[in-house]
Amino acid sequence: MLERRRPRIPGGVGIMAEQPQRYRIHSHLTRSRFLHLEDALDIGKVRLYAGEYKRGEGASSTAAHFLDVADARVVFSDLAWGKAVDYIEYKGTANGGRPTSRVLKVKTNGGKVWVRLENGPGQVIGEGAVKPAGDPEAVVNVPFTTWEARKLAHAVLAHLAAWEVVTFRKRTQKHNQEATR
Repeated sequence: MLERRRPRIPGGVGIMAEQPQRYRIHSHLTRSRFLHLEDALDIGKVRLYAGEYKRGEGASSTAAHFLDVADARVVFSDLAWGKAVDYIEYKGTANGGRPTSRVLKVKTNGGKVWVRLENGPGQVIGEGAVKPAGDPEAVVNVPFTTWEARKLAHAVLAHLAAWEVVTFRKRTQKHNQEATR
């Protein structure tokens, strides 16, 4: 299903600016939280979009993170096999004068898998890297049973495999043209 553009939600830390429509690979909903995994393969990433909500009131906090395909393969492969995961990734965007920090944490703890997204103010360091600068403005922590995490992981891996097959010729032709320059 294609995701529609959504209105800006307080605590969303600027992620609601005009976003392209993205194919939703998998969704996980609890009574008060959601996590959507979306195709951002046009930029070589899988987008995680999470939020907290109350029935009848809508989302109170949202956060997003873009996971590189190479990292997604490893994280979701471990989850698919039911392995314990303890993964943390720091990313962000410079956004002109207001850098935004994005932190992804995936951790197995006590028979559950927790996916935590944190978005907040960032500080640009070095050649454009962004580190957290203060407390995050949005934190969403989504719990999964091991079985639910495995289902999610298999859905993402199947989507990545299908994408690789469908785009193989285009990607290899582009690589070969660049190599001959």
